[in-house]
Formats: sequence, C-alpha cells, structure tokens
Amino acid sequence: MEKYYVSRKKYEELVQELKNLKDLKASLSVEIGEAAAQGDLRENAEYHAAKEKQAETLIRIQELETKLRNAEITDNLDVDHSEARIGATVTIKDEDADIEFTYTLVGSMESNPDKGLLSVKSPLASGVLGHKEGEEFEAQLPRGPKKYKLVKLEYK
Repeated sequence: MEKYYVSRKKYEELVQELKNLKDLKASLSVEIGEAAAQGDLRENAEYHAAKEKQAETLIRIQELETKLRNAEITDNLDVDHSEARIGATVTIKDEDADIEFTYTLVGSMESNPDKGLLSVKSPLASGVLGHKEGEEFEAQLPRGPKKYKLVKLEYK
C-alpha cells in the first residue's frame, strides 16, 4: 500500500475534514429520508440531489480513511539532516539563469509550489533529494535536463 507523507498539521486537517464529512453524511441521510417520504422518487429533485451528494461524500470519506490509515507524518521521520530529504527547506540556484528559489520538500498531498511547497515526486525535488548543501545536481525536467546548485539546506 502506498505511503502518504504529510506534516502533522496536514494530518490534523485531514482528520477534521473526515469528521466534517461524517457529520455531513449523517445529515444527508436525514435529508434523503425526508425527501423519500414525499412520495414519487422518480420526479423528486431534492431526493436525487441528496443521493448524489451522499455518493460523493462516501467516496471522499473512503479516500481520506485510506490516506490517513497509510499516512506517515514527516515531522516524526528520522532522516539524515545533512542531505535534502522530505521535510527539508532547500534554497536552489538555477545555474543558467542565476536565480535562487526556496522550497520545502513535502509529500504530494501538500504540494503547492506557489506557497513554496514542492512535492518530492516532482522532477526538481527528485533531482535534489540526497544532495548536500553546496552540491550541484541535475534535474530531469520536462524540457530536458537542467543544472542546479543546492545553496542552503535546513530543517525547521
């Protein structure tokens, strides 16, 4: 089974989302019961809308339960802090453009490059993983290989 790497904060957000969805599921059951009591279900739009929402909710509940069951909290991982690993904040220099940028390496569920969160499964993060501060590395980007330097490595 696939592991889902998440921070403690994200894990707690997912637990809360699951609780909210279970509450929604209960209220949808009541709503469906009330709509069904109105008679002919073939022409009952409220009934069909509630059933559709219930199906979507049940799918999301199942997804969240699977992810939470297989979650690995990155805050607890015992990793070598001298190398770029999940949970590290890295400052990377594009050698060609002479531009630096900073990302925190996270699991795919938390990835948001606009907020500085880069999935370890992304091409750039895959390239930097395992490298030490000051080392150059090559990332296999969609447009082809590109050279970078790991300028700064820190764990917060």
